[in-house]
Amino acid sequence: MKDVRDSKLLNILVPCGIALVLFFLLFSFTNSTGRTQEIISVVFLILQFILGVLISVLSVRWTHRATQLFIGLVLFFWGVMHVFVSNILPVTIKECWPIYGVVAGILLFVSGFYKYHKIKFGFFIPSVTLVGMGLWYSFFSFKIIKKSFLTVASNIGPLFMLLIAILLVILFLLQQKHKKLVFPDDETGTFSDEDEEIMTPED
Repeated sequence: MKDVRDSKLLNILVPCGIALVLFFLLFSFTNSTGRTQEIISVVFLILQFILGVLISVLSVRWTHRATQLFIGLVLFFWGVMHVFVSNILPVTIKECWPIYGVVAGILLFVSGFYKYHKIKFGFFIPSVTLVGMGLWYSFFSFKIIKKSFLTVASNIGPLFMLLIAILLVILFLLQQKHKKLVFPDDETGTFSDEDEEIMTPED
């Protein structure tokens, strides 16, 4: 079951990576002005695509670490985002930078869920935090909220800190009652080992 699941992910990730590299090469050559800075940017993005795919493959096939899978997916999808933001979408990096945090939060959740087949607070809470912060900052970067960030932060900052404290207390209480919802500090187990531990019914 593990090999089938891993093979499906690789069958999607590797062809998509190769296709995106070829697409970006073609797009860059047809729209390039020949400037040194632009050429360096193209080379950097291609290396980012390749590195993201390689790290993801390394994690899925050999090391079986969710953190490595997360890093590989982030490199890959951030590269995709940069291509679209810089060349296709009518927006700028200055406006879209919080969305990178949203994507990172989603990929962190996906990486943890892929390994453990269930929601783990060790991945879920940071994921929600990244997504929430990214969406919050995007309200200012896209000018949805007209007031300055400093003005809003000074007004609701104390309430925000109180909500964080309450969330941490709730998380602590949940961890005390549901030990299996917390992932171990070291990820030495393989995907298959974790699957067996989770799927085995308790005596």
